[in-house]
Amino acid sequence: MPHISMEYTIMVPVLLVQVILIPVATGWMMDVWVVKRRETALQDVASHMGTTIQQLYFSLDREEIAAGTTTQTTNVPPFIESIPYIVTASDTRIGNTTLVDLHLALMGTDIAVTTRVTLGPNVLWEQTTFVSDSTSASIQVQKFSNDTLSFSFG
Repeated sequence: MPHISMEYTIMVPVLLVQVILIPVATGWMMDVWVVKRRETALQDVASHMGTTIQQLYFSLDREEIAAGTTTQTTNVPPFIESIPYIVTASDTRIGNTTLVDLHLALMGTDIAVTTRVTLGPNVLWEQTTFVSDSTSASIQVQKFSNDTLSFSFG
């Protein structure tokens, strides 16, 4: 005849693992997966914005382009998984190069990414903020008669 206490000794820990530990571990793995997925989507947006800024610079930094203002709407999504994001930029001048660091942060989360754009010496960056769900979300470039390009977010 089997011993009841021996069955409980074996089955209770197995049931605890199945009922408690497996759902907790699964929930933790899903949280990690969601954060990485959102981070990857935000990094894709950062890369796209950096490329757009470089293309604007290379297009407007030519002698045949007259002074004036250009506004470029971005083809980035206004939300990442129904969450808006903000973009701020800071510039650093090193010799004949201007480095622009784009900082993207998903609102209401700790998810943030940074990308760097390399531009020429004639670039100024105005301290503005790009809010993804704004109706006026764009990149503006003002070209002056001395060929200086002033970038800002609209």
